[in-house]
Amino acid sequence: MRGGGLRRQIAKPAWVMAAALAAQPLLALAATATKPQDEAVRRLVASYARAIETKDLELFRSVKPNLSADEERRLRRAFESTKSHEVTINVQAVECEETRCVARLMRRDTLDRSIVSSFPQTLRVSQGPSGWVIEEIGR
Repeated sequence: MRGGGLRRQIAKPAWVMAAALAAQPLLALAATATKPQDEAVRRLVASYARAIETKDLELFRSVKPNLSADEERRLRRAFESTKSHEVTINVQAVECEETRCVARLMRRDTLDRSIVSSFPQTLRVSQGPSGWVIEEIGR
C-alpha cells in the first residue's frame, strides 16, 4: 500500500490544522481500501510514533514487548537528551501474510525543533494474543 502518512505534531497554526482537516476525506477513502491487517499495523505505527514523541517508555514497551536491556538503555538516553522530539512517519508499504507483516516506512525526526534526520525504516510486526506488536526495527 502506498501513502497513509502518519504525522504527529504539537501546537500547529490554525491554517495548518485547516489544511490537515481538508485532507481527511481523501485519507479516509484510501484507508477503506486496505486489508484489516494493514489498518492494525498503521495503528501500531501511530502508537510507536506517539511513544517516541511523548518519551513514554511503557507505551514503547507495549508496542515492542521484546525490548532488550540494551535497546532500553539507548532509548532512555535518547529520551533524556532532548526537550522535544517530533516524529513524522509515512507508511510506504505494508506487506502481510496472515499474522505477520513488514511495514516499510519513511521517517523524519525533529529534535528540539531542528530537523535531524530522515531515513527509511522497516518494522517487522506480528499479531499475538494481546494484539499487534513490533518484533524488529530495522533500516
